[in-house]
Amino acid sequence: MPFIASAPSAHKDTPAPLISVGMPVFNAGQWLAQAIESVQAQTRSDWELLISDNGSTDDTASIAQHYARADGRIRCHRFHSNRGLTANWNIVAREACGRYFKWLSGTDRMAPELLARGVAVLEARPEVVLVFGRTRWIDEIGHPMSLCELDFPVSDARPCERFLRQAANLSVNNQINAGLIRTQALRRTRLLADYPSSDLVLMAELALQGPFVLLPDELFQRRAGRDFSTPDRTPLQIERMYNPNALRPRRGQPLRKHAGRFAACWRAPITAADRFNALTTAAHLSLAALRRRAASLLSGVQSPVV
Repeated sequence: MPFIASAPSAHKDTPAPLISVGMPVFNAGQWLAQAIESVQAQTRSDWELLISDNGSTDDTASIAQHYARADGRIRCHRFHSNRGLTANWNIVAREACGRYFKWLSGTDRMAPELLARGVAVLEARPEVVLVFGRTRWIDEIGHPMSLCELDFPVSDARPCERFLRQAANLSVNNQINAGLIRTQALRRTRLLADYPSSDLVLMAELALQGPFVLLPDELFQRRAGRDFSTPDRTPLQIERMYNPNALRPRRGQPLRKHAGRFAACWRAPITAADRFNALTTAAHLSLAALRRRAASLLSGVQSPVV
């Protein structure tokens, strides 16, 4: 089912926007208006907003349609039932028309200058693949909390070095939430897969194509807590984010992440020499994880392969 524009002024002859904002949502009615209005408040107006509702059972769909009827830049799509996180996040990326793309959860908020600041970097530096600003955590009702101190730029010259920096250091993925990405580069990837940590693999795959720039200013607000943060959920809750009908977590998830890294290196649009170095890096990361697993088994402490 295509994304539908509800506003009377929306028509097929409208010029393609420079920026696409993809908003995957599920039961986000309590916060959705704030997320949408943070897009409408941008200092740049040449954007489209694609809202994909994953079969929400609250008022998410009606809120999205309300804003779409009033603003021709907003288009909506709705799955009749929950298809899982992967399908909902990927469909907004696949349907994007803009040269630049940004994911925005229906529970988060952007600073008014986020898109303008990101576009300025991407247009001035064609080698850059992703640009993002600092992220501040906010609580359920929107009160500001701490500034995230775990973000880092990815500016290494060689693809394998950028890949290693991402794979070895990325834990809190503000890059996918706060970043503005070149759409062309994103479409050279597999996008998200249906297992936990596939977002980390995606960021490592993007880094093979070019640097990530971290701006010094706070440009993004991300909600924290049990209902928003993956680390605060149980293994079964995490599994149900990807497979809503799951009865138990699937086994072998960390191995899928390592396989995903190898696949990312293989399909990346880089030279043969860079591909060999990236694959070697992925192999070293996998071996290091297996050694940690073996050491934990010998010590009697159960530890997953990560």
